[in-house]
Amino acid sequence: MTEILASGYVHDYPPDGDYYVLDGENRIVHASEGSSWRHFLGHVFCECLPFAGVVFRPRFEEARREAREVEFKAFYAGALSRIRVVPSGSDLTVFVTHLGRLNFRTLGTLTESLRQIEAVLADQASERLDPPAHGSLRALP
Repeated sequence: MTEILASGYVHDYPPDGDYYVLDGENRIVHASEGSSWRHFLGHVFCECLPFAGVVFRPRFEEARREAREVEFKAFYAGALSRIRVVPSGSDLTVFVTHLGRLNFRTLGTLTESLRQIEAVLADQASERLDPPAHGSLRALP
C-alpha cells in the first residue's frame, strides 16, 4: 500500500472523488478521509456488498492480470459511477467518481434521473465490449 500512496495517484485525483485500496485478497486496507468505504476497512470487498463481485471483480482481475489502469462506468445500488482501477503489484487503488443516482422522491424525479443515467451510459455503448463467455463460442445443440 505504501507504493500506491507514494506513487502520486491518490494526490493527482480530483478531490471530489473517493478512493479505496484493495490488497491482493480484495480486502479494503485503506480509504480516503470522509469516505463511506472507511466503514469496510479490513473486510473483503465482495463480501460487504451484495453482487459487487459480479459487477467489479472482472475489472479488478483485468487490472491485475494486465498490470495496467482500467476505467469503466458501473451502475450499482442505484448509483452510476466512473471507476478507475490502478494496480501496484497485487494491490489496487480504486477511484470512484459519482456520476448520478436514482431519485425516488417522485415519479417525475425518478424518470429524470433515469434519463440522465441512460444518457451517460449511452456514451459507453461504443466502448470495447467485454469478451464473450466461453460457452457463447460454441454452437447450440
